[in-house]
Amino acid sequence: MIRFYDDYIEKIFKWGLVISLAVMATLNFSNVISRYVIHASISFTEELTTNLFVYNTFFGAALGARRGAHLGLTILSELVPPKFSKWIIVLSSYASAALFFVLVYFGYGMTKSQFDFGQTTAALGLPEWWFGLAIPVGAFVIGISFLIAGTEYMIKEGK
Repeated sequence: MIRFYDDYIEKIFKWGLVISLAVMATLNFSNVISRYVIHASISFTEELTTNLFVYNTFFGAALGARRGAHLGLTILSELVPPKFSKWIIVLSSYASAALFFVLVYFGYGMTKSQFDFGQTTAALGLPEWWFGLAIPVGAFVIGISFLIAGTEYMIKEGK
């Protein structure tokens, strides 16, 4: 499972982040040029950029969770002996994973309702669930990332 994540899932998220940021930068640059050259804004750029930003948030958070790059409150783990500190860190990783799995549940409900009601975006008329899908999918990968990180820490520190 860990190898599959490292070989495939993480690479998909990395490339998704790169492509999404490139599209966002191109759209925003084009919109700025359009405003100064033809004195008109490209209407859909704000909508697309905002929705891509949601995907970027989850892509980046998943990559950060896997590497242990998220900020943490270490006061409790620093106050206890090292053998207990390991368990606090592992428990924290697993609790974070549980939180994101709860977000998967509620994100799925939101996305399903967007699909069922046929909601579309204002400027482009795209199905809203395309962008809402970022929440349950991203939260699932973040949850898996925290599980993997916690398990690896437990194995590494157990030696």
